[in-house]
Amino acid sequence: MQPLILEAEAPVRITHPDKLLFVDPPVTKLANLEYLVQMAPYLLSHLRDRRITLVRCPHGIAGHRFYQRHVPSGAPSYIPYREVEGGKREIVIEDVATLLFYANLGTIEFHAELHRLSDPRPRVLSFDLDPSDTSDFEKVRKTAFYVRDTLSELDLPSVVKTSGASGLQVFVPLLEPIAYEDSRRIVRFIARYVEGRWPHIATTARLIKERGDKVYVDAPQHGPTRTLIAPYSVRATPLATVSTPIHWSELEGGCRPQDFTIRNVPARVAQFGDLMTESVAPASAATIAKMLNSQR
Repeated sequence: MQPLILEAEAPVRITHPDKLLFVDPPVTKLANLEYLVQMAPYLLSHLRDRRITLVRCPHGIAGHRFYQRHVPSGAPSYIPYREVEGGKREIVIEDVATLLFYANLGTIEFHAELHRLSDPRPRVLSFDLDPSDTSDFEKVRKTAFYVRDTLSELDLPSVVKTSGASGLQVFVPLLEPIAYEDSRRIVRFIARYVEGRWPHIATTARLIKERGDKVYVDAPQHGPTRTLIAPYSVRATPLATVSTPIHWSELEGGCRPQDFTIRNVPARVAQFGDLMTESVAPASAATIAKMLNSQR
């Protein structure tokens, strides 16, 4: 198939639109681009004003993949960036044209920082739940409920999303941003509490060899230099799964990360909206202050 020109904020040249990125079931580069255009209003709201790390699979998910944090040489003039020491240009994504430009280079995954470039304080607390045994999702599901219930006891609301791979991520939206020093203290406290109360299933051990078959509650992932897979980003998995915010009731009903893919997430979001931002009221500054004071 000949190259295409997709019109966005700037015209974007698309090469090899019929290239297979996912084989079984098949997803072409063009199908991935169509997904991104459809989901751009939601995906971009979680990418804008943040440093972005890409996972590129130029020859599809069966080929070589790599992370990329800097704008490639030869990028067109409409591609935004954040210049840092040494003249390096860090990737930022502010519009559809930029999203399509990177997708044309074989980008499958978009990972974003928790804070914005315009304010280096997070507006969310995050708990990344990573299974030691990727085939045992039941343990991840139970751990997510333990985190949710602990947060509820502390009057903290929570939102859950699939990682798109084998884990889950639980978030506490904040009405006001707080310093990482404070947010990490809260996250570490809760993670260690969950580990202490349910030691048969949860661990905060950083060394893989010390985790056994438990679920890792990754507190260090909540930090100013760390990224998480963005909501609505496709993952480089055989099913073209998508990191998807879900209702707690869906998790109670037995849903799994593999249920949410590039094929069904757009219709789902059209029905439910963005559950990351619309499902719960954020935690108040007073509630967070009470949490911090209780730890002093």
